[in-house]
Amino acid sequence: MKLLNKVTIWFVGIVFLITPITMIISRTNIKRNLDQAEVERMREVNDRVARQLEAGEKPDRYTHGRPIAILPIQGPLPAEKESVVIDNFVSEDLGQKECRITVNSFYQVGDQAYEISSFNYVIKSEEIFKGMLSAVVWKVLLILLAVSLTARLLSKKVFKPFHRTMKAIHQFDLKQKQPIQLPPTSTKEFQELNSFIKKMTDKAMDDYAAVKEFSENASHELQTPLAVIRSKLELLSETNIDGTQAALIGDMQNAIEKLSHINRSLLLLTKLENQEYKAYETIKFCRVTKEVIAMYDDWLSMKEITLTTSLDKNIPLIIHPSLAEMLISNLMSNAIRHNHEKGMIRVELTRKDFCISNTGLPPEIPTHELFQRFKKSNQSNESIGLGLAIVKQICEVNGFLITYEYQNGWHLIRIVFEPGKKGDSIRSAKELETVTI
Repeated sequence: MKLLNKVTIWFVGIVFLITPITMIISRTNIKRNLDQAEVERMREVNDRVARQLEAGEKPDRYTHGRPIAILPIQGPLPAEKESVVIDNFVSEDLGQKECRITVNSFYQVGDQAYEISSFNYVIKSEEIFKGMLSAVVWKVLLILLAVSLTARLLSKKVFKPFHRTMKAIHQFDLKQKQPIQLPPTSTKEFQELNSFIKKMTDKAMDDYAAVKEFSENASHELQTPLAVIRSKLELLSETNIDGTQAALIGDMQNAIEKLSHINRSLLLLTKLENQEYKAYETIKFCRVTKEVIAMYDDWLSMKEITLTTSLDKNIPLIIHPSLAEMLISNLMSNAIRHNHEKGMIRVELTRKDFCISNTGLPPEIPTHELFQRFKKSNQSNESIGLGLAIVKQICEVNGFLITYEYQNGWHLIRIVFEPGKKGDSIRSAKELETVTI
């Protein structure tokens, strides 16, 4: 949900929460003030009648037609010289609830005590509440409409620098070696955000350049001594040596080749992490798959491995051609290396996914850990433990989903080209065994 919508919902929620409370407080205050004003008015009326009695005037002219009663009382005046009575009752004539306030005042006029009472019908709380409710409903509707409209209009102006900043971040590329250009803004919070982003991107560019330079220099510098050692060992192998020395030289050559392979693989992983392989065109993945598989015919024949393929035609895929070859090559070499003699390999390619499965011994560690660098099972000492890490990194760079499953003697690695798509389910190794065998 967008920030603007969250703020709008929060504001509307506060309005709906506060409005009933303010309505109750307002109704109570209005009712109390109206009643108090009416009591004051009737108190003044009673006092005026009392003054007429003291002056010896007849109050008939003033009380005629008014709700005023003058009653002589016997005995002394009560302690409370005034009482206010509020009655709520249902009028038989009108058939509705009424509210009446009566003010009873006691006066001593000469030797005679009088009770002067006046009353009046006042507005009920329900009527005040109904009037306020109608006004509040319209008020809330107008607030919602005004907030919705003004929020949209203000967002285009207030959040414009933010949207431009987000656009600049999306367009920023470390490999272009160009500092990020952020739009100017007068909003303090956006200024702080732009300043932080500027510092972070500048640091990321420096770190990227340093890592790239280090990896390239390290790879280059390591290749030179490895080449020298390799050539010296070849010269040494041509001299007069016995069988033990020849075996030691062979072991050293194998170690040098493995070290060279590790160096190249780590350099490749660094380039993948730095996203130096970007796909700008669509390739036919089926054709690349066939070409790579053809390169392993001799190795398959040597280990007498049966290969079964099921490749759909015309499978377009947006991926760098070199990464596509590395992906399939690493999976094929992994399937052959960790297979039995006279084992089986099955390769399947559809528009949804690419699956390669092979027979072999069960892995000695959880399958998901085999995607980590230098993590390998002890099935083959020839592996350096970087093949599946490279495959995993290639999949992450291109947005593919890769899974590894082992069941019933089958290793199944599956790459989903469009993860999250409906109707996309993972086939198990048991199903694969049923189809293959």
